[in-house]
This record gives sequence, structure tokens and C-alpha cells, in this order.
Amino acid sequence: MADEFTYPKKRKEFGRHGQFEDTDTKIVGSVQPDQSQNDQYVRRDPNRIVLTNIEKLSSHGVNTDIVPTGNKGMKHTEGGWPSEIDPTEPDQQAKYFKKMYKDTTLGFSSATKKMTQDSTRCIMQNNQIDLFEEYFAGEQAENLAEAITTKTQMITKDPNKIKRAVTQVKWHPETSDLRVAASYASLRFQQMPDDMSKDSYIWNLNNPNFPEKTLQAHSPLCSLAFNHKNSEIIVGGCYNGSLAYFDVRQGNSAGVVKPFRTTILEKSHHDPVYDVYWLTVGKTGNECVSASTDGRLLWWDMKSEKPIPSDTLEIKQDIECQDGEIRPKLLGATSLEYNSDAGPLKYLIGTEQGYIFQANKRKQIEINTRFGCDSGGKHFGPVYSIWRNPLQTKYFLSIGDWSAKVWYDELKQPIMQTRYHSAYLTDGCWSPQRCGLFYLTRIDGFMEIWDFYYK
Repeated sequence: MADEFTYPKKRKEFGRHGQFEDTDTKIVGSVQPDQSQNDQYVRRDPNRIVLTNIEKLSSHGVNTDIVPTGNKGMKHTEGGWPSEIDPTEPDQQAKYFKKMYKDTTLGFSSATKKMTQDSTRCIMQNNQIDLFEEYFAGEQAENLAEAITTKTQMITKDPNKIKRAVTQVKWHPETSDLRVAASYASLRFQQMPDDMSKDSYIWNLNNPNFPEKTLQAHSPLCSLAFNHKNSEIIVGGCYNGSLAYFDVRQGNSAGVVKPFRTTILEKSHHDPVYDVYWLTVGKTGNECVSASTDGRLLWWDMKSEKPIPSDTLEIKQDIECQDGEIRPKLLGATSLEYNSDAGPLKYLIGTEQGYIFQANKRKQIEINTRFGCDSGGKHFGPVYSIWRNPLQTKYFLSIGDWSAKVWYDELKQPIMQTRYHSAYLTDGCWSPQRCGLFYLTRIDGFMEIWDFYYK
């Protein structure tokens, strides 16, 4: 009767699995034949040999613990806000975020500790099989993944005979509403034909052949924005430096909408308004900010008795002049970024000289951070676009000259930069769903898609 012995051992106590590979044949030993015994050799067929000095062992493998799963229902509202928080009010959101970051009793540390223990346990069970080991180096998969491609869904064309450039495009704030507003203008100085149309349009993507609304301003629009409180109100930055407010409900039967309020030209910008944003400070939603190459940021109140700016900020920087002296110089603003999630009082400004500034509007308006001024890393041309990351708001993307750069609020140099393209970059933006992906457009008509999480 054979003796049996069971030897239990935990899985994590086993070593790594054996690795086998092809090698050249090697002679480990040899015995020279004895020719005198050749006559006594008898051929046996078949020839079998049994070695009895090898112990017979058996192995038994078991699976790891099964994670119990189940389906549970959950009622989900926007962001999972508590019932006492109104997600449409930025002030309540900011107070809740501040409380969440400072309060240590919300369970963040305990949840992180438990998640770390579970992850460590899974890693310890990975000793026998290395999930990250490449067993078949040099082999190619039979079914390759489909290459990334894009295709054109629809095209909207300027209905006028004299074609103009689309200076800015803004989506409707309601994601379910497939409407987009586009401003049209010719930004070439003193090269605008007299009979060129000054209209801009609101397009409905369900019917892209004809514009749904026509914004008829006294000067071509260079920028525009939907009001976040009342999406029927649109503000437009004009080529002559003024701001025009439109109410699309006041249009005629042909869909032509004229401004119901215009700022005073003498109190407005002296150059075209390159960017405009509605502010989320307060509950009225009537305030907006505009940027222009005249070197100023102007704050406006749509309901004010006089259509004049309520606050002004001059963008100045000490620059070395030709005579060697350092003097403050007024820098023109070519782009503006305002995101209430990063701070309802913070503004990012891109200039013609390639510098980027961050302004703060509290008791007084001032520039508190200058990117690329002292430590380098600035663009070699105008900054055409600035976008904060929608998921990580401390990071922002700037597009200028032949490259795009990613910045961090607390660093004055870019942390990432694309290669220098052969064509000039004109615009770009982040993906609202994937925080490492962004889009770039070039002056030669191409659009590039960059993803820092892919290769």
C-alpha cells in the first residue's frame, strides 16, 4: 500500500513560474563504444525503459476567492449632489467643494485605505501568472483593431456671396438642443468690402442647409456667447469694439434678430472684441467680461442703467525696449478663458506677444500670475486659444504659433508641449469626456487629435 502525504501551501508562498525558452543543443556527457562487445548486441524493437528512482508527486491547483457581485439600482442626479445643495447655483457648489476638501470625516481617507488593501491583495495573487508579461514577442495579432478615423457629418455654409471667416463657434448650453451659434467677420485691417454682410447665424443641426436665426448687428461679430441662465440671450463682441445683446425671441418672421441693447462706442474697446464670457458670479446672470487687443478687459452689466463698463483691467508687462530700458507695455488680449469650476473670480488671458496671465477679481482687479514671462516657455506668436481642462481645472491648454502647450496653475513653465508643426495652429480645445485628449486645428485645413493616455 502506497503512503500518501498532503502538503498544503498558500499560493503567495510559491515562487514565480518556470520560464522556458529555445536554446542550442548541448552535450552534457558521452560514453565511447566498446567494439569488442559488438557481437553480443541484440536489437530489440520496441525498446522501453522504466526508471523507478523518480518519486511520484501530484499537484493540485485551486482558484482564488470569488468576488461576489450583484445588481443594485441607484437614483442618480447631476453630480450626485445632496438634497440641500442646488447644483444650478455656483455659490452653493463652491461652498460644498470647500467643505468637502477640508472635512476629514467624509470617509475619503478610510475609503482610500480600504481600496489600497484590496489592490495589494490582488497584486499578491499575481505571483504565478504575470499579467503584464509578453509571452509571444514579435508575434502579430490576426485580428487587428480598427484604425482611428473621422468622417464629416454635415456642412453649414455662409449664405452670402462674399465669403467670410468663421471667427468663433459656440454650442447651445443645453446639450439636448442641437443648436450652434457662429460669428462671421473679416479680421484683415481695412480690407473689408463695403457690400460685405455683417450677419452672424444660429444653426440647427437638424436642418443645416439654412440658418435658423440671423443675428444682424451694426458691426460684424468677432465673438459671441450664450447666457448660461437664459439661453435665449446672446452677447456678441463686435469688430468696432462694442458689445451687442440679442434676444432670439424678438426676431421677425424671417428669423432676423437685431440687438435690443448696445454698449456706448466711446466707452467700449478700441479694437475688435476677440472673446467674451458670461459670468457665474451672483444669481442674476447679467454680467459678462470681454477681451480685446486694445490691452483691456472690461466687465459689463446687461441690466445697468448706462451701457458702460463696470470695471476695467489693463494688461501690462515690463518689457525691454530698443534703447535697453525696461518699461511697462500694454499687451493686447487675443484670447480669454473663464471657468467657474476653477474659481468664479479667476480669468486666464492670452496675449499677442505669447504671454499668458491669470487675473483675480476680488476687492480689486489685479494680475497675480504670469506664465512664460520670467522663466521662459512662452509662445512665439499670439495665443489664439486657452482652455481649462474640464475634469482637472488646474491644468489648461494654450494654442499659439506652431505648438500647443499644457500648463499647471502653480508652475510658470509648461509641463507638456507638442512638436512644432509645419503649419500655424489656429485653435484647439479639450475633450469633455476624456481629460487627456485634445483637438488642434491648423491653418492648412487639418485637424489633429492628441491623446496623452494613448501611446
